[in-house]
Amino acid sequence: MSRRFLIIVEKKQVLGKNLTMRNLSQFTRRLIISIGFLVAIYFLGSVGYMIIEDLNFLDALFMTTITITTVGYGLVTDLSVAGTIYTIILIIGGTGVAAYILINIGDFVLSEFLMGRLEKRRNNRMIKKLKDHYIICGLGRVGMEIAYELKSHGTDFIVVDSAEEPVEVCSENNWLCLKGDASNDEVLLEAGIENARGLFAALDTDSENVYVTLSAKSLNPDIFVVARATIHETMSKLEKAGADRVVSPQIIGGRRMAAMALRPSISDFFDTLMQTEEVEMNLAEIEIQPKAKIDGLTIREAGEKFGIDALIISVLEKGEKFSVNKASGNTLIKAGNKLIAIGTLDQVKQLEELSL
Repeated sequence: MSRRFLIIVEKKQVLGKNLTMRNLSQFTRRLIISIGFLVAIYFLGSVGYMIIEDLNFLDALFMTTITITTVGYGLVTDLSVAGTIYTIILIIGGTGVAAYILINIGDFVLSEFLMGRLEKRRNNRMIKKLKDHYIICGLGRVGMEIAYELKSHGTDFIVVDSAEEPVEVCSENNWLCLKGDASNDEVLLEAGIENARGLFAALDTDSENVYVTLSAKSLNPDIFVVARATIHETMSKLEKAGADRVVSPQIIGGRRMAAMALRPSISDFFDTLMQTEEVEMNLAEIEIQPKAKIDGLTIREAGEKFGIDALIISVLEKGEKFSVNKASGNTLIKAGNKLIAIGTLDQVKQLEELSL
């Protein structure tokens, strides 16, 4: 994981403007410098002609202009040898600066306007194609971890945030991003909430997460919402607002720290199991689809018929959040059930195929 992006999010107050504003600032600075050089060349050119060719100010300014712009008008007066050499130098310097200004303007227009519009259109097309994706509301420290986890599993997601810095972070990581208020119905609809599988309410304040949860559930009652709670008292409010799961980083962090001290081996085992992709063992949640091969069979019957080697730890009824009951050989597997199983990657994959 890149620490640089975490620092960007954690220290918002010391960050400058977003990428577009920085580009605009750089363009303005380059343009001012270029114009300054151009004015200096005009001044020096005019003064030079006044001294070398003894021209008045208006004729000297005219000579400088036609020299820099190379428009091809006739000379005000025949040039001396010194005047000819001076004109050559002025043409090289003046046209170079003028060309540099035009290149800067063209580059800015192309990158910031044309390319920006094309990027926005491409972004909108990709958002419209999203289906069964996840929406991350708020790209703070928690939202960043969620994004990295979803990315590591190859899961489609889009970030919604109203701040400037997260837009830049998404651009750096090639993540889909929508700048706006996540509690606004129009923004959530634009993020494809009607076709989304889940939503993470990971904004900085509990009140914002409550509003986001209410908005999400009103637009898509079937969406799975995981909400972040900063204080314990908000957890019940988020559940009443419709959140399917509520997570308090402080509570979880405290419990994990205690578990690491009291049961370090168990903690290390589950950390490795859940966080390391290369590990041989895998803990999986598998939903049984209608007309699946193991639909209507007991665990024992399914194992004998298909040679299932994965260990089915628990069977959750449809709509059930969790179960502490150990699955036995006589436990019936039905469509809509969720199996909590552990096994090698091949064993879990076999069970997933049988559940379709």
